Order: sequence, then C-alpha cells, then structure tokens
Amino acid sequence: MRAYIGFLLSLEILVGLGVSCYSPPREPQVSGPISVVRFPEPWVKWKGDAWVGVNDHIQYVIRKTSKGPAGGELLFAAKQGFDGSLFGKEVYDFPENFPGYDYYSDNRFVVSPDGGFGVRKASAAEWNAAEKPLHSYHFIKSFENPQVTGKGVKYNDRLYRKTGESWGNEVALVSPRSTWIAIFSYTSREKPQKSFIPGFGRTEPGHGEVFLDVYNISSGEKAIAARAAYGERSSFAPSMLFGASLWVEDRYFIMPLHWWLDVCFVGILPEK
Repeated sequence: MRAYIGFLLSLEILVGLGVSCYSPPREPQVSGPISVVRFPEPWVKWKGDAWVGVNDHIQYVIRKTSKGPAGGELLFAAKQGFDGSLFGKEVYDFPENFPGYDYYSDNRFVVSPDGGFGVRKASAAEWNAAEKPLHSYHFIKSFENPQVTGKGVKYNDRLYRKTGESWGNEVALVSPRSTWIAIFSYTSREKPQKSFIPGFGRTEPGHGEVFLDVYNISSGEKAIAARAAYGERSSFAPSMLFGASLWVEDRYFIMPLHWWLDVCFVGILPEK
C-alpha cells in the first residue's frame, strides 16, 4: 500500500513538472519604480561534505548599506526555516532555531539600485558589516475577510483594486508605517490540479500570471503596476509568491517570482 501511494505521489510530481499548455515564457512587465532582479545561481548551503539547496520554507533575508545616492545597496540571502511571522509582524533579525534545518544560504548577493539593479556576489565580510533593516509582514488575507471584495481590498475606508481575476491566500501587504499597500492577484485559464490521493489536491492553478499593484495609502494613487508569468518551469500555487513577499522598512518592496527565489521584483518607493 505504501509503495502504491509513493507511486501516485511521484506521478503527481511528474505531472506538475510536465509541459504546460501555456505559451513560452514571457518577460515580466513593470511600470513605476520597480525592476526584475535575477540571481545568477541557486541558493545553497555547505553541509558536511556537499552543497545542498536552500529549498524548504524559504524566504529572503535582506541587509543594507548606506552606499549610493539611491539610499544604499541591498544584500540578499535566502533562509530556510522560519520567517518573521514566528516572532511577530516585524523583525530585524532571524535567529537559527533548529540546527540542521533552520539556516542561511552560504551565497549572498549585492543588488545595486544605481545603474539598473546590477547583481554581484557579496563576501561574508560585506554581509556581516551591513545593517539589519526592518522586515515587515503585515498581510491581509482572503479567508472570510469582509475587507476583501471581488474588485479589491478595503483598507482605511478606501478600495484598492486588483488587476488579476482571482485572489490567493494573501491579498495585500501593508508597509510598516502604513504608507503603501501592495495588492496581489492572479489570472489563470487552468483549473487547480486534482490529486490521485484524496486531500492532496491544490486549491490554486499551477500556471498563470501574477499581478502586483502598489498604492499610496494617503492619496490612493497607484505607484507600481507589475505582472509576470508563473509556473512555467514547475507548477506551483501563486500564493507561494504572495506569502513570501515582504516590505523592508517603509521603502523597499520585494516579491519573488518563483518559489525557489532565484528571481524577484524589487520596488524602491520614495521616502516621502
């Protein structure tokens, strides 16, 4: 019986990794102070005598320098384990709580907003010398939430409209000082993948397009609009991207475009 269940789970994985009926990969489209950042190699950790992928409950950890007229460079690492929600909605540091599971990647990268969001490898010395900025996770979720309508999210008596047709688990992320609100949505012509085993099915389609809209809460004006295909290399739920997004301070917004975090949107909003 166990062998049969294992066979079915393996078959589901193969189906999920199979060729999608969607068109070839499309380049993300962005409007406003936002760009696509691609990291040149997978996030990895040296364990024992081999490199292993950082690939379970993975999230970005950001550090920052004061270098540059755009407000500094951002240093990215990936962390497997627990994010800021374990400690609260806002956090500066991410302790490693479970040895062997909860750890940082050994590779890190510097993203320079000056000159087109260039990416280069960061040394351990650079990482250790950089400041630890505020990471913020003030999510608004869709489940039984009267703030969420078919058109958008109600916040502070204003409706912030979505662009995609559907909501995921997380519908919005408010910046720490309530200056900005990011709205998440998606569109797909695909139905969620059914499971061969009851209880293992998905509630969201594995391929489609995700949409991001960032609004100024004070004025209600849209500051950023972005969209990107998802699920083209391997199928996954769009909520995996929404739930791994974060605000860094009240200025930097980051949203991954694949669940293993090798590419992301990085938005830099005005300080005032």
